[in-house]
Amino acid sequence: MIQIRNLYFSYGDKEILKDINLDIQDGEILALLGPNGFGKSTLLRCFNAFLKPKSGQILLNGKNIYNQSRRWISRNIAFLPQNLDSVQHITVYELISMGRTPYKQYGWALKKEDKEKIEWALDYMNLQYLRDKQVDKLSGGERQRVWLAMIIAQDTKLILLDEPITYLDLKYQWGLMEIIKNIRDQYKKTFILVLHDLNQAMMVADRCVILKDGGISAQGKPDEVITASLLKDVYDISAEVCSLGSDFKKFIIPAKNSVER
Repeated sequence: MIQIRNLYFSYGDKEILKDINLDIQDGEILALLGPNGFGKSTLLRCFNAFLKPKSGQILLNGKNIYNQSRRWISRNIAFLPQNLDSVQHITVYELISMGRTPYKQYGWALKKEDKEKIEWALDYMNLQYLRDKQVDKLSGGERQRVWLAMIIAQDTKLILLDEPITYLDLKYQWGLMEIIKNIRDQYKKTFILVLHDLNQAMMVADRCVILKDGGISAQGKPDEVITASLLKDVYDISAEVCSLGSDFKKFIIPAKNSVER
């Protein structure tokens, strides 16, 4: 379980997050939602201890992550940022193998378990046919899938993804949502995602947390918290939340003249 208690974060005098309190269950897919500039990516970086809050704490299975070593964090929490570093002259297999770095004791030799995790990630992300290709020669969508495979190979209980569908076409966006759900179901991993696409959030998330002005505006099951009134209040748009029937996820349709000028 992950517990956030009384978390405050500021960049200098600018307060970004204020009094965040949140419990996240093992095996849950949580989507962080809200307009740009309201603290989603900042909160995600606090989860990984890349950013240290002004006050408050984050507990992972009862341990304050800010008191743990970087190796401990990397063995328990995987993080894929929105803006990825450019890599040159490195193959797909080599990049994915970097996900095993937290488990290395000496040098860069791969153990049997490391190789098995890498092959598992290649298979899961359908990248076997690209394993020997250089990453900088791939399309944007292919590169995104390789980075995701590296995170999967890291094999942590908690996976943090900041805008993971960036650069992916519709086929791979939907495919990634299914992969996230399948990994959660099969391996009981916990995902925290920053998403802008609310329809994607309703497709994949067990629970949504809506951030506004640095605090939690609403949280709960997607079809309960994502409503027309919330869209108006948080996003300042007019829209309808619709469903094709009881067997379908709800989805958002903008109303005519949905954005006031």
